[in-house]
Amino acid sequence: MRYRFWLLLAPLLAIGITTAAWSQDGDESGKHAGKCDPAKGHCVSTIVFSSTRDHMDLLPNPALNFMEIYRLSMNGDGTPNMDTLVRLTETERIACTDPTFVSCVFGGNFFPKLSPDGKRIVFDSFRDRAPGEPRLTSSLFLMKSDGSDQRPLTRGNAATWSPDGKYIAFHASASGAVCPVSTPPPFPGIPGCSTAVALGASTWDSDIFIMRVPDDDEGIEAPINLTNTPSHIEDDADWSPDGKKIVFVRRAVTAGFPEAEICVLTLETSAVECLALNNEERAPTWSPDGGRIAYMCRNPTNNAFEICVVNVDGTGRMQLTNDAVVDATPGWSPDGEKIVWGKGMTGVAVLWLVNPDGTGLTRLDIPPVTPGTSTGANLAPSWGWLWVGGKSHDQNAGGR
Repeated sequence: MRYRFWLLLAPLLAIGITTAAWSQDGDESGKHAGKCDPAKGHCVSTIVFSSTRDHMDLLPNPALNFMEIYRLSMNGDGTPNMDTLVRLTETERIACTDPTFVSCVFGGNFFPKLSPDGKRIVFDSFRDRAPGEPRLTSSLFLMKSDGSDQRPLTRGNAATWSPDGKYIAFHASASGAVCPVSTPPPFPGIPGCSTAVALGASTWDSDIFIMRVPDDDEGIEAPINLTNTPSHIEDDADWSPDGKKIVFVRRAVTAGFPEAEICVLTLETSAVECLALNNEERAPTWSPDGGRIAYMCRNPTNNAFEICVVNVDGTGRMQLTNDAVVDATPGWSPDGEKIVWGKGMTGVAVLWLVNPDGTGLTRLDIPPVTPGTSTGANLAPSWGWLWVGGKSHDQNAGGR
């Protein structure tokens, strides 16, 4: 284990990522440098999410190819402030006569995450997908929180920010190969090809990577493979609030999706420990206090995904939802008092809220663009602080 750790640490040291940087130690005030501080009136509680609401002339599933990213701030009582709903991306609508969309290029955007300082968003996009690659192949992009200065980062999916906002972790193909087929291949798969036609799907050689997030005037540095496990498929990374660990999902290459389990990587030692929850788990995310993990859990009675929470040591598992629809991609409010997620099949998903003890189930109603029409699919939410600058902003908008 120690030999493997130094093999891992050497390339990270070469680009300036040290264990001290991993630990994300705060300054003398205990705060992380550059972290949004709502006490100063500069930040408001904000959900960023993906939606098809502006592409409702398309059928639900084709509309997913043209998803946009939106920003919505929350009131102090936990209700949405609809006056703040803003669209951040603009997908070019290119005419496509291929009903499978495989031969067409499009730019759907999804899985947005606000940076800890509330000034930038990292997200997935199809816009760098080459014609002929599997339909939902995506790359990571970066933009400012107002949607400006969009730029590509690297091939990969579902990024998570380090607490100091200097790095992201994500899953990506270890080989970096371009998939030579348009349909995801079955086992044993092909390196670089996705395992399924799904948003953020991992590849057959998926590992957890880390990379430095460039400033506006900096070039992009190559990502570093943190796990490097050819025998396993790893995805859905989330960085712990103290910066010392990354939680992710792992399954053997030879195993099916039901074998997916939550694992925790300790960055200083490279040790990996998996939680023995004995069920299919996906999309884990740390609570703001670092004590619990919310995740998608397969319900054996109806075979649907529910939202569950568990203590970081694997104890205290609690199922928060119990229905026959898909409950996916949970995210915590900044104060840890609410969890938001997307409910329903992907093409028609809606956002819901719940307390971490399972009470307070509430639909987050977002009015449609045109009254009386469909609200579109609203999914892949992430909750954080939005930096607004100055101290005159209404404090009631940042109470949660």
